[in-house]
Parts: sequence; C-alpha cells; structure tokens
Amino acid sequence: MSTLGYTITEFIDNRIDNFFSNRELYKLSPFNLEDLRDCILLEIIKDAYDEAEKKQSIRANRGSDADDLRMRDSRSMKYAQHYRSLQYEHILETTGAEVKELLPDDVSTMDGKLDGHKISGMQYFELNTISDIPLLKAIVNKRICDVKSISNDVFIAYMDEYQKFIDGLIGMLDGDDEDVIFSTIALFTLEWKYQVELFYQCAVEAEKHKTKEIPIERIGLLCAELPIPVHAECTIIHTESRFVMHRLEIVPHVYEDKDQEWDEIKEKFFEYFIAKYYIEREIVHKWSLPEYFVTHIDRSKWAEFFREHYDLRKIYKPKEWNNFRIRYVRNIYKAMIKEMPKPKL
Repeated sequence: MSTLGYTITEFIDNRIDNFFSNRELYKLSPFNLEDLRDCILLEIIKDAYDEAEKKQSIRANRGSDADDLRMRDSRSMKYAQHYRSLQYEHILETTGAEVKELLPDDVSTMDGKLDGHKISGMQYFELNTISDIPLLKAIVNKRICDVKSISNDVFIAYMDEYQKFIDGLIGMLDGDDEDVIFSTIALFTLEWKYQVELFYQCAVEAEKHKTKEIPIERIGLLCAELPIPVHAECTIIHTESRFVMHRLEIVPHVYEDKDQEWDEIKEKFFEYFIAKYYIEREIVHKWSLPEYFVTHIDRSKWAEFFREHYDLRKIYKPKEWNNFRIRYVRNIYKAMIKEMPKPKL
C-alpha cells in the first residue's frame, strides 16, 4: 500500500469512524463512507495543488505580448472577477466570512502596476476556458436558458464543442503524474461549476419517467449551496455539494423515490456534510493537511490516489440530444442559476 494509504487515507477513515459508529444508515445506496473519504481527500489535494502552484503575472502565464491575446486576457480577467466579487459578497452576506481570495489584487499602486495580477497556471487555464468555450459563458449568463438567444442547433453545437474539450482532458488521465493531477482537478472543477453531466442525466431520467417537473430541492441537494443545521453548535453552516464523483448514481433516486425514501438519502447527505465540516475544520486548524501534502507527500502519491480512487472519466457518458432533453436542461439551468447583474465590459 502506498504512503498515502498508510497515512492520510487511514487518518481520514479514523476521523470518519468518530462520526459514524452506527453505520446502518450508511449501508444504504447510493454511496458509502469510503466514497465520502475520497471526496474529502480530493478537496484536500485540490487545495494543496492550489497552495503549491506558482503564481505569476498574466503576461508570464501567457508567454506572449500579442495584442489579441493580451486583450482577450484582459476581458476574461474582468469577466471572471465580476462573478468572483459577487460570490464574495454572497458568502459575506450569508455566512459573515470574508473569502479574500475572491477579491482582485490591488494594482492601484506603482508596485501593483509593475507586478500585475498574480495567478496560477490552473487559474489561467480556467480564464482561457471560459473565454474559449462558448457553452460555459452561456451557462453563467443564463443565455443557455433562452431558445431565442441560443437555438437548439446552436445548443447542440456548443455541447459538442465542450465534449471535445473534455475528451482532451480525459486523454490526459492516461499521461504522467502531472497530467493526471492537472486533468483530474480541471475536470472536477468544470463539472462542479457547470453541472453538464449531472443535468444531462437528470434530463434522461425525466424523459424516462415522462415528467417535465424540475425537482429543485432534490437536484439542489446534489449541486447547490445548502444551509445545514449543526445541532451540537446550534448554528447553520453553508456548504456546497461537491460529490462530483458519485452523485450521478443518485439521479435515478431523484425521480423514483417516494418522500420517505428520499428523506433517508437527504438525512445521509446532511450527516455527510456535517462530518465533512468537522473533519475539514479540524484538519485546517490543527494539522493543515493541504500544507502537509505540499511538504510531505510526493506528488506521485497524489496521482496514484486519483488513478485508484477518483478516475473521473467514469462520469462521462455519450449524449443523445433531442428536443425534450434540451428543453429540460435549459429549465434546470433556469431554475438553479442565480440571477446576477451582467458584467459591464
């Protein structure tokens, strides 16, 4: 067994045991405590990767002074920062927490102007992605919801172009360690933020059950920000559902389960979120496992974990679009994406 298996995996398993001494509820489908552990570890490695990534100017990331690329990066940066600032305000309003990483760099001083905005290679990749892949921007600004803005033919063309991009990242999962780490984190982030696979599978299930209804609360359990009551602290935590690897297994339950059956899944999810909250809080304040990963765990072990426990190619399925599925996916995005002011660029 790898070093990772003896140390970090076992560490998380032991912490999980403290929360789930009675495991009867957690024997229910759709996923188990080991899957929860893998989700927690994915986020720790993602944080470690972000912490270890070298940050440099946009110009250094670009590697070119070509006017068209410089203007593209400037527009992309302003577009992305508009939504990051809105997210900062939302988190501050709902939780009182200041996530200063969401705020722009101060480039008003002379030193700031000389240094410019400092971002990592992954952040630069994300900027380029939202600039180069029309589907993603159409999702963020909700144009994807309107057939007058984006016809069915254009919708399918956008989805096909996005799939080709995803196929390129999936191909990297067969590469070296750095390719596996980069592509896993990139694929995770894209599906977590834009929900393309999740919402397509919802459309397939809705068609199978001959329903046009959007079960917002159930779908939201799989992808939205959720207020979770923590009774021991008499407080409410705000968290996002990030179980990207396993949530497609739950989609049939969204459309098949009666209320009592769904309540069991909902209870299981809430217990998972609370355990994850406590474990990550303990990790951050006592051990800082992302920092530990950077300094003590070789990156080959990160890649080994992804290959053995978090192979995201499993969530991607061939898609067959028809009018019902397109309309249903549009309606999910319409229901799930918040109305936000558009950026003025």
